[in-house]
Amino acid sequence: MHQFAKRIFVAAAPLLLTGCLWGPGKFASDLTLKRDGSFVLDYRGEIVLHMPPDMDGKPQPWKDEMVRCYKDGRVETGPSITTGETDEESRPCTAAEIVKAKSDHEKAAAEREVKKRKESEEMAKAFGLPGLDDESSRAFAAKLSKYAGWRSVQYRGNGVFDVDYHFEGRATQDFLFPALPDNDFLIPFIAIRRRADGAVLVTAPSLTGGAGPIAARAGSAAASAAKGGPVSKAAGRFTVITDGEILTNNSEDGSSAHALGRQVHWDVSATSSKIPETLIRLR
Repeated sequence: MHQFAKRIFVAAAPLLLTGCLWGPGKFASDLTLKRDGSFVLDYRGEIVLHMPPDMDGKPQPWKDEMVRCYKDGRVETGPSITTGETDEESRPCTAAEIVKAKSDHEKAAAEREVKKRKESEEMAKAFGLPGLDDESSRAFAAKLSKYAGWRSVQYRGNGVFDVDYHFEGRATQDFLFPALPDNDFLIPFIAIRRRADGAVLVTAPSLTGGAGPIAARAGSAAASAAKGGPVSKAAGRFTVITDGEILTNNSEDGSSAHALGRQVHWDVSATSSKIPETLIRLR
């Protein structure tokens, strides 16, 4: 099953290079899970459209060193020019050639940015996510607010949504957060999965930092395939509180006492890479 999961993530990685991921930003999240099967999940903070890195930053600024001229009339432009030509075959560029090269460079960069934005927006909409414009993002926030658990959803701009999510349910069947109205392709923030023996497996696939959930789940092969794609912006703490028996967990500090019974937490930042996971026996 683990090898199959790797293949799925590797296959999906190229899609993520042009698309946007719906993922956590700064957050605080608590899951309280009781022996009777009831649970309460809170997520407060940011949910972010994770755009490819080249859309998050500015294009490489122009430098005159990026142009090289040759005696045969050729003019080459690029961040690092490597050709087989010798220095004897090159010549100083004229002022006019530098001006034209700079203009061509800036025009090409602008065209690439527009193309990348359009591709990312189309991919996001194909997976039920809002576009990259403020109007569709505000409409998406209003739509999401109509569903159970979403107490508040506010679009802040630049692909960032401020949310207050509170959901009370029973762990009698699998539960995933978030469940979006028109999205069938989602790496869940938090997943609750009931086992036949009465134990419950809690995982938080998207609540990981570093290279994000793809690399954390599928390893170096998927990380290489997704290189250049969106990276995790998750930063916060995920806490699980229970009066059941914590059988396993992969936290740094292990479980500790709580008024209800025991608790375990994970601190997520750019330097963390594991996917939070704990197995809890409820009966």
